Amino acid sequence: MGIQGFERWIKDRYSKNNKFVEHIKKGFIKENPDNFYIDMNGIIHGIINENLKTYNNDIIFNAICGYIDDLIFMIDPNKLIFIAIDGVAPRAKMNEQRKRRFKNANANNKFDRNSVTPGTKFMKDLSEYIKEFISNKIQNDDDWGTKKIIYSGHDVPGEGEYKILEYIRRSELDSLKHLIFGKDSDIILLGLLQYKKNIKVICTEQITSKTKEFEIKALPILREDLKEEFKKLWDTNSRPPFEFDIGSIIKDFVLLTFFVGNDFITGFQKFYIKYKGLDLSIHIYKEVLKDCDGYINDEGKLNLKTLEKIFAKLCIIEKYENNENYLELYKKIQKNSTEATKKNEAEFQKWKSNYYRDHHRESLIQSYIKGLQWIISYYNGTLKSCRWFYPGHRSPMISDLQNLNMSEINFDVEDYYKPFEHLMFVLPPISKDLLPKAFQNLMNDFRIEKFYPETTKKNYILPFIDDELLLSVLESVEDKLTEEEKIRNMSGSPQEWN
Repeated sequence: MGIQGFERWIKDRYSKNNKFVEHIKKGFIKENPDNFYIDMNGIIHGIINENLKTYNNDIIFNAICGYIDDLIFMIDPNKLIFIAIDGVAPRAKMNEQRKRRFKNANANNKFDRNSVTPGTKFMKDLSEYIKEFISNKIQNDDDWGTKKIIYSGHDVPGEGEYKILEYIRRSELDSLKHLIFGKDSDIILLGLLQYKKNIKVICTEQITSKTKEFEIKALPILREDLKEEFKKLWDTNSRPPFEFDIGSIIKDFVLLTFFVGNDFITGFQKFYIKYKGLDLSIHIYKEVLKDCDGYINDEGKLNLKTLEKIFAKLCIIEKYENNENYLELYKKIQKNSTEATKKNEAEFQKWKSNYYRDHHRESLIQSYIKGLQWIISYYNGTLKSCRWFYPGHRSPMISDLQNLNMSEINFDVEDYYKPFEHLMFVLPPISKDLLPKAFQNLMNDFRIEKFYPETTKKNYILPFIDDELLLSVLESVEDKLTEEEKIRNMSGSPQEWN
C-alpha cells in the first residue's frame, strides 16, 4: 500500500527538474531498460475491480496476461523480464493486510477480492496460467525468446517489490538500467536506497485494462536533487560536525517518511503528508543536524541521540491546535505568533492519559523504536525476523519519545509463516471458503474464535492474533489436508527461463 500521497508529494517537490519525470504516451519510451520488473498486484486488483459483478476466471486471467504482454511490447527490455506476485508477507505487514481484508469483505460481489492472497486456490490457478502464458510467449514471440525471464509467484515468500529489489541488490553490474512497474509508492523508497544502481520506476496508483499512459521517475535524478538540497547544510558556518554522505542522507530521508505512514507500524496521530507532516520532519532534520553526532541511520542502526533531537522539536506541535498545516504551525510557534493557539495544559494531559488508556506507555515506546529499526532492516534487505510485529493500535505521543535508554535492539531469527497460516492471520470469517476445508470451521473453534469477529463496523479495532495458540490449533488438523493442499501450503522458488 505504501504512504498515501507520497508519489504526488515527491513529484510536486522535485519535478522542477524536468529530467526527473518522463511521460510514456501511446506506447513510446525514449530509452529501453536492460531489465524490466513488474510488481503484479496492482495489475491483478485493477483488472478484477473492473469485473467484480460479472466475474469469470478465464476472462480475468486472459486480461491480466494481456496487460503483461502490452507492457513488455511497450517497454521492450534488452535483457531481463522479472514478474513478481506478492508471496507471504512478514507478520508486521499482515496486521495491515488483516485490516484491509476485513474492510473489503463483501458478500454481495460474485467474486471475493480476498482471493488475491497467497495460498488460495485462485492464486494457484492464476500462477499456473501466467507460467503457461510465459512458456507460450517464449516459444512464439522473438521479443520474449531472446530474453531471460524470471517469475516469482505467490508461493515465493515476500512482497513483490521486496523480491524485485532483492534481485537488483544482488546484481553486480551498477551500469545496468533497471525499470520497475508497480502500484505502491514503497518502490520509490526501496529503489532510492540502491543509490549506486540506475533505477527508474513507473508507479501508478490506479490501474485498469485501459491504462496505457504512464510517468517514469528517474531515481538517479531524484538522488541528485536530494544531494543538492541537503549538501547546502555543509556550506554554512553551522555545518554538521561530520562528513556529508549522500548515501546516509538518503537513508535518513527514507526513515523520515516512516513518520507519516507505512505498512508496518502505526504513524503519528494525524501526522499525514497532506498536513505537511513530511515537510515539517525534513525542516526539523535540517535544523538539528548541526547539533548531532551523526546521521539517524548509522550504518543500519538507529542513532537514538539524533532521533531524540528530532522528536524534541517535532513534539512541539502536539500542544497546539492543529490548523492542518504542521509546517506553517511550527514556524508560527517559533515566531511566538498569536496565530498559534496553545491547548489548555490540563486538558492536554487528560487527553494524553485517555490516549494511552488501553496501552502501556513505556511498552509502546519501546516497541515503536524497535519497529523503526525493524523497517530499516526490511528496507536494507537484512531482514531476519519475519514474525515480529508492532503490538499496538496507535503510536506513542511524539513528546514521550525522549530519554530513549534502550540497549542494543535485536530480533529473533524467524522464517515466514506457511501460506495457510498466513491465510488464517489475514482472512475474515466471511472469506473462510478460501481456506482448505480442514481449516474452514476453525474460525469458530472456542480457542481462537475471539480473533475472528463477525463485524462490519468501520472503525472496529481488530484483536491481535496469538500466533503460538493459532499455530497449535492449525497443527492439530494439518494431517487432514489433501495432497494438493499440502503442496499449496509449501514455499516455492522463482522459475527461470533463459
